[in-house]
Amino acid sequence: MYRIGLGFDIHKTSEKRELFIGGIKIPSKFGLLGHSDADVLIHSICDAILGALALGDIGEHFSDKDPKNKNKKSSFFLKKIIKMLRDRDFKIVNIDSTIICEKPKMLKYKRKIKQSLASIMKMDVDDISVKATTFEKLGPIGNNEGIACKTIALLEKKK
Repeated sequence: MYRIGLGFDIHKTSEKRELFIGGIKIPSKFGLLGHSDADVLIHSICDAILGALALGDIGEHFSDKDPKNKNKKSSFFLKKIIKMLRDRDFKIVNIDSTIICEKPKMLKYKRKIKQSLASIMKMDVDDISVKATTFEKLGPIGNNEGIACKTIALLEKKK
């Protein structure tokens, strides 16, 4: 049995925060606002996996109203969700994500991001796709007011 999930996340930029994407710190003049480290890629992956499992979204499991989650690394949430996945006898077949931002350019970080995600999720780096695109300078993302990410995850029930 296969299950597909779709995840999406977006956060405003802030010059007062560091930028974390895919569990790694990206050199940038700005970071992202959020209760946790605001890692849009990991949040998007979390929602894709939870969606495929029909378990809601990241906010239902890790509320931004809960002080325990304040400034928490998003890898913490992803590890908990991976445990939920395994407890239900599923495995990830593949992850396909697209980061949407004008700056910083993601090309030189994609390999390191994939390696970070593979390590967090305990899966083969070749089963993770990380792409990046711009918003062609249109709207809030095009004006560097935010970064977004969308992810699709394919899960398989273990035999």
